Amino acid sequence: MKKVLTMAAAAALVAVSCNKQKNEPTPPVPPDVTAPISFGATANVDVTPVKATSVLPQSTVLGVYAFKAATVPANNTGSAADNALWSSASNLKYTWVTDAFKENGASPKLFWPGSGTTGSELSFASYFPFQSAGVTGYTLTQDVSDQSAAPDYGFAWAKLENVARPEPVAAKELTFNYKVAKVSFSIVGDGSTVGSSGIVVADVKAVNVFTTSATGLYKSYSLDLLTGTPSGTGNLAEAAPMKLKPVQKTGNGTSGDTFEKDYVEAVGYLVPSTDADFKAKGITVAILYNDGVTDQTYTATIKAGVGSLAAPADMSQGLVAGNNYKYTLKLGKSGITFTGKVTDWTDVPGGDIELQ
Repeated sequence: MKKVLTMAAAAALVAVSCNKQKNEPTPPVPPDVTAPISFGATANVDVTPVKATSVLPQSTVLGVYAFKAATVPANNTGSAADNALWSSASNLKYTWVTDAFKENGASPKLFWPGSGTTGSELSFASYFPFQSAGVTGYTLTQDVSDQSAAPDYGFAWAKLENVARPEPVAAKELTFNYKVAKVSFSIVGDGSTVGSSGIVVADVKAVNVFTTSATGLYKSYSLDLLTGTPSGTGNLAEAAPMKLKPVQKTGNGTSGDTFEKDYVEAVGYLVPSTDADFKAKGITVAILYNDGVTDQTYTATIKAGVGSLAAPADMSQGLVAGNNYKYTLKLGKSGITFTGKVTDWTDVPGGDIELQ
């Protein structure tokens, strides 16, 4: 079923102060201060061979750019983007209010033109999650080596062009495309030598993910907010620890009785790469685990030719934006054994847990 973006013209009168950008031409149709623009939103993930769609969570905060032009400017050469801004609508924060994403604050600045006549079309570029820092001009730049902060940086982008004021209210579709790949680890014990009663966050002191290739994973990630083009610099030689989440798993014992074992999920967001060296060397996972006596470091390399992973989970195809690379890492006295698969972004995090 197709999800749609509803762009509604509210009827309530709202006071507004519209400060023009320097050298901004007068819009052909003035804004109607009785009609602030709001958004409902969805996110699509392209997955071969199917497309999965999910509604954006209401906790998501959008960053919105609006232009009094039929198309989003491709660049800011000659202040093209600045001159196209509608009511100084640069990096506006939109939060969920009741039934839609609406501009944050008591005095919205973004309104529909007074009519739907030719020349009053608007265009929009948006990303999430919203960032108040790290945005310079029309570029979002974040250090993604701190995986414990994920997903507190922009990782999806969308644009909507040639939009006239919907009178009566009409439905439009806004498609967000994810720009990074999700990597999810479920950390479990083998049930005998490690984690006989499960594993909790206190046992797992840190989980790091990185690459030993010369290039392959960006340490500094940039997103062009006009075109949605990602780029980056540096190499993620060793990231800060990933974000950890305790999970209580219910399963069936050999006797048929229901029992529970705890495990730990680690989730990160990596900038995709198709670099040949990265495809050959894959990613390395280092788990610092405390067995109650000492700290031990378990290390595993996820790449083609190691274990029984099949493509694309073996990293032989690199990382693809919008995919969730899910692995179960089982700790044992002799090291780590692992399984994995690749799903769409909307699937639940973590691997396929096999309880002992």
